[in-house]
Amino acid sequence: MSLKSKRSRRQSIYRSGLEKRFAQIVPKRRFLYEPYDVPYVMHRKYKPDFVDRKTGDYIETKGFFRAGDTQKYTSIRDSIAPIKLIFVLSDPNKKVRKGSKITMGQWCHKEGFEFYTVDEYADHVTNDG
Repeated sequence: MSLKSKRSRRQSIYRSGLEKRFAQIVPKRRFLYEPYDVPYVMHRKYKPDFVDRKTGDYIETKGFFRAGDTQKYTSIRDSIAPIKLIFVLSDPNKKVRKGSKITMGQWCHKEGFEFYTVDEYADHVTNDG
């Protein structure tokens, strides 16, 4: 059965039978069904691999990204501003995940993260003072 035929067969606007039943029982003018999105935050703790004493920047060394890491690091970035989260990657040309078209370096660039290899970061710190 194609996806299109599944959609056309489903006449209800509700995503479950319980939602449909609830809507049938409660006063219609009192309740709105899924009127808007509500953003939420999950409070977690992050322990950076290293902290640059001079700048206060967080340094994260990564050989690979586990499932969910990309979302985690963008959330951390958004939570710690103006502190920078800088990646030191073992191989910036390694794919973000198996089957992905984007590399770890490309992902960092796309998301606005600074990234280096170990040797590049050592040069950066040495030349920066």
